[in-house]
Amino acid sequence: MTARAGSRRHRGSLASRRIVLPVHSTTECREVILVGQADVSDAVGSVLAVLRDAGRAEDTVRRYQAVLERFATFLAGRGLDTANDRACIDFIANQSGVRLESLREPTSNRDVQAVRRPVVFMADVLSGRTIDIDRSVVPARDNCPVRFRPLRDDYLASCRARHNAEATVVTKDKAVSRFLGYLDEVGVDDLVTLGVGDLSGFLLRQRGLRRKTVATIRSCMADFLDFLAISGRTPRSLADRLPPHRHVRHESEPHLWSSDEIRKVLSVIDRQSAAGKRDYAMILATARLGLRISDLRQLELGDLDWRAKRITIVQHKTTRPLSLPLLDDVGWAIIDYVRDGRPETACPKVFVKHRHPFDTFGSASSVASRLSRHAARAGIEFAPGEVCGMHSLRGALAVAMIGAGASIPVVSAVLGHASSKTTQAYYLRFDHERLRGCALDVEDVLEGAKVGQRDA
Repeated sequence: MTARAGSRRHRGSLASRRIVLPVHSTTECREVILVGQADVSDAVGSVLAVLRDAGRAEDTVRRYQAVLERFATFLAGRGLDTANDRACIDFIANQSGVRLESLREPTSNRDVQAVRRPVVFMADVLSGRTIDIDRSVVPARDNCPVRFRPLRDDYLASCRARHNAEATVVTKDKAVSRFLGYLDEVGVDDLVTLGVGDLSGFLLRQRGLRRKTVATIRSCMADFLDFLAISGRTPRSLADRLPPHRHVRHESEPHLWSSDEIRKVLSVIDRQSAAGKRDYAMILATARLGLRISDLRQLELGDLDWRAKRITIVQHKTTRPLSLPLLDDVGWAIIDYVRDGRPETACPKVFVKHRHPFDTFGSASSVASRLSRHAARAGIEFAPGEVCGMHSLRGALAVAMIGAGASIPVVSAVLGHASSKTTQAYYLRFDHERLRGCALDVEDVLEGAKVGQRDA
């Protein structure tokens, strides 16, 4: 949401009292506001009005108000007559004990983060700028060298024109920006002279990454090299000259959750809180139904058929339809969240972020991290190298179903695999002792899958 930096009742007083003076500096040029000529209390009220108009919780508004009032007192007490970046940095250092080099530099310090955002909003109001509630105060870092950005942008536009998913475009952006950064570092000025040595040198730099990550980067490079040739920027594509890369599919093993471990995780979740209700429902749905993270993020209220007790979706990964039984415990957990925990929002997704603008989760990692947090609270430890994110619950369900005697086609149907070969290749490699150690209760899922097959 974008809002003007003040409501109508405040805007006139600020506009009439704002005085802008030029600042002459070799390093920066910005406007300086004479606080004595602007009503600071009006500025505080304007920020709070924007927050309320944007639907922020009253607790959030009160936190901002406390910081803004301290900032106003700080300016008056120090006799400062400016509200520029330096004054903001001084106040942040006074409150947090951390002095920033620049107002908008990245930092992980929570004390700085808690103070800086209200202060930046206040500075925006005093200078008459627009407050963008949803924009980060830290500009997004672009790792692509400036001289290569037009080329990078043309490539990403071509990816979108080919109907690449936005997540795929983001992945290609990161890989290509990394590659172009390397070329800039080694002094490649003209892509016409690009050679095999440049490709090999870049991939050698990636040796510390996981094999799967290197394989993804290599794939993105091949697509980018084809683009360079098609668009006439290089004489021919060097995609076929990329060094071979052996990708070990099972480089890391998933943690095979036991039923006791899953119960421990679920038991430590605070189901009295809104976020706890959401996390409980997400983890339970994944453990019981084996939903992928992408499908969990995209699950909509309209996908739930309460009368038929079924969940019907189009899988994000395969674009194939999938119908699963809406088990009683999963259904009641979702009802508890939707009725008593989910914030009011126009977003049709079942599971949403609990921060404004209350829309769908922005990435798979933001969902996957929920499980590891609760597992740590439950005291569950993982072996080095084990994958323990939400996707590992899907694997645990598959292994438990196989251990319970389910046929591979039934397991494939529940997991939404396009081919039973995928299920066999990934899950049958586990030994029988480990299969017997994962005794999840899957009877309801198995029965529901059989019903789904008969209906199909």
